[in-house]
Amino acid sequence: MDATTLSVFVDESGNFHLPDSESRFYIVGMVFHDQSVDISDEINRLERSDREIGLQGHCFHAGPLIRREKNYSMLSRQLRGRIFSRMMAFARRVDYKYHCLSVDKKFIDSPAQILERLKSGLADFIAEHRDFIASLDRVKIYYDCGQSPVTRMLHEVFETGIGRNVEFANAVRPSRYRLFQLADLICTLHLIELKLRAGVKLSRSENQFFGGPQMFRHNILRYIKAKEV
Repeated sequence: MDATTLSVFVDESGNFHLPDSESRFYIVGMVFHDQSVDISDEINRLERSDREIGLQGHCFHAGPLIRREKNYSMLSRQLRGRIFSRMMAFARRVDYKYHCLSVDKKFIDSPAQILERLKSGLADFIAEHRDFIASLDRVKIYYDCGQSPVTRMLHEVFETGIGRNVEFANAVRPSRYRLFQLADLICTLHLIELKLRAGVKLSRSENQFFGGPQMFRHNILRYIKAKEV
């Protein structure tokens, strides 16, 4: 029997600063993919669609795309919408599952408490799926070490909760992995979902890009939620 490897692509949204009116929520998003499932056709389709609009080698980054920042600052709303739609099509077609850990910093007293909530949530998630994880030969974590507390948390919880069959990929660059870019998309969409649940108004750029909360729920969120675990 072939060895089974579960890839876990991890991204985060937010920071550990308190108080922080600009970043109320902290999110760790995880995209899970069974490496025995070939998704190369979907990746190639996405690559071709990027080349068609002159974005060869493009590394998708949802937040700046929505806000028209960084590499997207000179792109029209129409072109940014096409880029987003093609990434959403990829997200709907490809075979994966995701899970998000989140903390509302409005109810947190310290950065340490944010990390403890995240660690507890991750440990509970691993325990809930222990039988499935035990059936795997290997779990491979892909994280770009963007925030050192998250790096430490991933090592501590995965290595304690799973043990010998955990491996961490080295020198992870988001540009190399479409599923890492998908984790970035998941974090951004989950952040908007949390804002809507908490009664926080969407930003001007979010409203303009998605056409308001109802359009976001109907056109975007319901398709992503079908992949949640």
